[in-house]
Amino acid sequence: MSPADLDRLLAGVTVEQLDADPYPVYAAIRAGGGVAFVPCVDLWWACSWPAVEEVATDPARFAAKPIPSPIDRTFGEPNVLTEDGPTQRRLRRMLDPSFRPRTVERYVVPLLEPIIAERLDALAADGPEAELMEAYFEPISVRGLASVLGLGMFDDDTLRRWFYGLAEGVINYEGDPERDAIGQAMSREVDAAVIPELRRRFEHPDESTVSQMLQGAEGGFEERVAQVLPTLKVILLGGMQEPGHGAGSVALGLLGDPQQAAAFAADPAGLARQATEEGLRWIAPIGTQTRRVVADTAVQGVPVPAGAGISAMIASANRDAAVWGDDADRFDLARAGGPPQAAFGHGTHFCVGHHFSRLQVQMAVRALWERFPAIRLAPGHEPPVRGWEFRAPRELRVVLG
Repeated sequence: MSPADLDRLLAGVTVEQLDADPYPVYAAIRAGGGVAFVPCVDLWWACSWPAVEEVATDPARFAAKPIPSPIDRTFGEPNVLTEDGPTQRRLRRMLDPSFRPRTVERYVVPLLEPIIAERLDALAADGPEAELMEAYFEPISVRGLASVLGLGMFDDDTLRRWFYGLAEGVINYEGDPERDAIGQAMSREVDAAVIPELRRRFEHPDESTVSQMLQGAEGGFEERVAQVLPTLKVILLGGMQEPGHGAGSVALGLLGDPQQAAAFAADPAGLARQATEEGLRWIAPIGTQTRRVVADTAVQGVPVPAGAGISAMIASANRDAAVWGDDADRFDLARAGGPPQAAFGHGTHFCVGHHFSRLQVQMAVRALWERFPAIRLAPGHEPPVRGWEFRAPRELRVVLG
């Protein structure tokens, strides 16, 4: 595809089209050189694997804070997503005690097993059909995260509502005032609900993540809240998105091919890790790492101007046929070769909670198939999958078997 043809195609693309299915656009950009400007979201997109690596791993050329930043408008600043250098490292260190792989290995099984068992029992009681996103994967994700953070006093519906409200603001690169208002209103609601809990943990420290974050901050209580709260909102959003929605995509990949579902059912314990990595590659739950171009430069030979916003489209890199082969758009439980999938990002902004998310997906999907080995998609219900920055099945109706 020539640059002129690609520009004409992208000029007609809408946000609604991207929400429905961004993958044809990703493929067109990869075929046209790997990097292009997408007018409807006012961003340059780096879509090939090497372009994504280049943008995501060079903070000297591509700063973490886009301007304007819907992330900062929604979460506040400083937050761990839009800072570089010492500030980003300091914010990240606040999270390390809870999310180091060895620490996660110690607490994840006793934390998640009873949550998963409770949801499986509820599915069995309500069967033989179920909707897995709202009734299984999302509740496990929000309850597991709330327990780790120390926010278990908030019910699942509240946490899910926070997630969807914050997400509306964070993805608003097109500058939709309605989305902006939703995100900021939800951010204020989170502040009002969470700050009293932060005060309690400040006065009576414990082992929860919010307590450890406060202990890792500096100054008086108000100063520490200002340092902690924006990044806590990042974790509320990402920590619900990656495991809950990633698990839904893994399940969809398996259920979409009865042979692969049967292969997984024969050995869910042995194949859970492989299924998880392939599902997160196939549909990355968080599809982008957005940056700002510091000075005029080029990405894989394509000029990009200073000050522009540019997104490393990890969802696209995860389907780059040059890396994954001609069947990159297909979920393949037996896929071999290729680098580690990029759903958790690249560089210094690689997701701090990646190990927790991976293990949660593995446990949830494995337990589902161990309990219901004959699970299958419900006839007549095509699972709707939506989103370009955050993508997942919106519902997943199944027959439990």
